[in-house]
Amino acid sequence: MRSETPLQRELQRIQAPDEIDALRRAWPLVRAALDAREPIAWPRRNLRPLFAVAVAVVILAAAVSPPGRALVGSVRDAVGTEKKMKARPALTSLPAPGVLLVNASNGPWLVRADGSTRRLGPWSEGSWSPQAKYVVVTRNHQLAAIDPNAMGAIRWTLSRSATVHDARWAPDGFRVAYLNGRELRVVAGDGTGDGVLRARVGTTPPAWRPTADHELAFSTLDGRIELVQTDSAETLWRTLPREPATQLVWSEDGERLLVLSETSLRAFTADGRKLWEIGLPVGPSGVAFVRKSHRFVMIRFAPATGRSDLVLLQAEANRGEPRFLYSAPGDFGTLAMSPNGMWLLVGWVKADQWLFLRVEGVKAKAVSNIVEQFGGSTAGVPLEKAFPKSLSWCCPASP
Repeated sequence: MRSETPLQRELQRIQAPDEIDALRRAWPLVRAALDAREPIAWPRRNLRPLFAVAVAVVILAAAVSPPGRALVGSVRDAVGTEKKMKARPALTSLPAPGVLLVNASNGPWLVRADGSTRRLGPWSEGSWSPQAKYVVVTRNHQLAAIDPNAMGAIRWTLSRSATVHDARWAPDGFRVAYLNGRELRVVAGDGTGDGVLRARVGTTPPAWRPTADHELAFSTLDGRIELVQTDSAETLWRTLPREPATQLVWSEDGERLLVLSETSLRAFTADGRKLWEIGLPVGPSGVAFVRKSHRFVMIRFAPATGRSDLVLLQAEANRGEPRFLYSAPGDFGTLAMSPNGMWLLVGWVKADQWLFLRVEGVKAKAVSNIVEQFGGSTAGVPLEKAFPKSLSWCCPASP
């Protein structure tokens, strides 16, 4: 086989107009072929017809979209993961070491590797300290640091005039940033020296830059993203006004920042230079970096089909061809990466399930009855309200 020329490689990197939509149009045919299969064991003879259908769909989609290579890889990956999984009725263990912090409808819970769970008390939400030694929690007008290994014993607490929420512990453990209404405040890790950093900001949870000296990214009222050195209160850089961000996520090395909003995703370098921007359909979304890399997983919702996709991209100048990891009907509500970087935990809201997916490969596990296992109920409450709203897998903690 002849090797590709540089010109051929460059042409293959070009994304043709309507390429992703062409892939989406091809999906119903693939799903129909899978759904139409006989519900019996899969002897070898049944593989040939399905493989032929999948190949035909790939060829058809590639004909619509000249580059073709991204479609071949995407359909190949997705056919391997679209199959229905038999879900376990209860969470009996985690597939990787570490401890989960789950912000359920009735407050924060711990989940250890052996599957044991424990509620952390009458708090609204929680966030890890470095190495999971403490959890910073909030409730109404209160901010507190508690010890998860001492039955939630309170180490220190502060009370404020407005509603306290979205507290985040700095990577070195010496600062905690939190929102007090529309104020952005910072307090020392021992509960001392609390003060206002900015008087009025947006509602986006702030995000500490890893490996840096107390640098914090946050959203302003007009949708700018600002990076500030919290000890001096100096602004290091800020973006132009945009629609409000919904999530700010740093890579582990602190060199890339993802800014997610309702209709777009932007990637920035540590000095505020924008690498790229992509538009998103309105609907549930989320991002999580793969450990020790600039690759990340994105939730992308398709309103036309009512399905959510998990897509793997990279926060580089060339974001690469999207690799589809998984697709399912309904909303994916939460993402967390395992500490060893091998597993991705996805909250599948419509099915009341957690999906544990291998980042490399197609291995997957599912657990049902998530709302019930964290003390919730769907009686008279929409499932999206009862389902856990966020989680992180420590350590290091994911966004």
